[in-house]
Amino acid sequence: MCKVPASFPPMAGLTNRPRLRRLIERAARDALYPVGAPNQPAPMLPPAPEPPPAPEIPPEPPRASLPQASDFARELQPGSLDVERATVSSLLYERLSEEDVAKVERRLSEVPELDSNYASAPTTALRSFLVLAYGVWLGVPAVLEKTGLILDQPPEKVHAMARGPLAAAGGLYEADLLVDALASAGVDIETIRTGLDFGCSSGRVARVLAAAYPKTRWCGCDPNVEAIEWATENLPAIDFFASSDVPPLPLADGSLDAAYAISIWSHFAPELGLRWFEEMHRLIRPGGNLVLTTHGMTSVAYYAQLSLRTPQQSDEIVGALYRSGWWYAPEFGEEGDWGVVNPDWGTAFLSPEWMLTQLCPRWRVLEFVPGRNQHNQDVYVLERV
Repeated sequence: MCKVPASFPPMAGLTNRPRLRRLIERAARDALYPVGAPNQPAPMLPPAPEPPPAPEIPPEPPRASLPQASDFARELQPGSLDVERATVSSLLYERLSEEDVAKVERRLSEVPELDSNYASAPTTALRSFLVLAYGVWLGVPAVLEKTGLILDQPPEKVHAMARGPLAAAGGLYEADLLVDALASAGVDIETIRTGLDFGCSSGRVARVLAAAYPKTRWCGCDPNVEAIEWATENLPAIDFFASSDVPPLPLADGSLDAAYAISIWSHFAPELGLRWFEEMHRLIRPGGNLVLTTHGMTSVAYYAQLSLRTPQQSDEIVGALYRSGWWYAPEFGEEGDWGVVNPDWGTAFLSPEWMLTQLCPRWRVLEFVPGRNQHNQDVYVLERV
């Protein structure tokens, strides 16, 4: 703390000195100028220094945007099977003569919409497909008699996966898919003595196979009783029976050479799906085959691009496939699927890693083709070990 020296004169003594008083008054005037004292010229003040630049604030990191449909497109494109082999469609078409085809074309000329579709078909294979489908739809006798295809169609109250002129001949596409998949794995379908359509509904695929390969004993099962009743009455060449939601089936051990399931394991909850794999292992003889389709990664992209599932849900499914190998939701609700109510029958996605881990070594995977079914579902050809 500073102390005033004892020799420093008191304030009263200072103000009595004229010279010192003038110095004090001048100092006071100088102190008043900056605050705008009246009648006094403002002194020249040095310019105020520029304020320092504001510190740079780093931009906020961009918020994570919602996934878009394009995020789920795959670099791995849907695969193909051994398409050079003869298909069911071509086998049935070859039973027709040129005159038979001409009869179909004459009938088509009477139905402009169908005729336009037929005329604009870009490939020979598609035209052959349309001759069969439209020939059955229009009831052309030569098509029905020579191919063995059946005109009868399920009524609206009976479950069917497709209806209308393009579906009139039955599941030609799925039958071609099955034969193609087996051929790609080195299996000739004509060597199959007994085959099962597992989850056949009203028999749209089995009716095509029965027409193409009548020497094979074809069976079909489904828990939809009304569909099975209609198929039994209208498709007598096939042995149909109603099945339960859970194993077993009323068939003997090793009684099947092959079975196929189109979009069936795409609905099972994983645990129930594994139980049905065990049942197929019991029913199919050693060396026999199971052909099936499932939802996989390609299906995620397929549904996202068609806006059938939201980007958020697609992201959830992809995450589940990477973490656990499967995603399942009981999406049919309390009303069930055409009257079949089962909490373990909904929508399932399965990764190939999950399939390999669960099935091997009791099954051997002969063929795996992502997205082969309609650029959507994956196709597996399994051999029973």
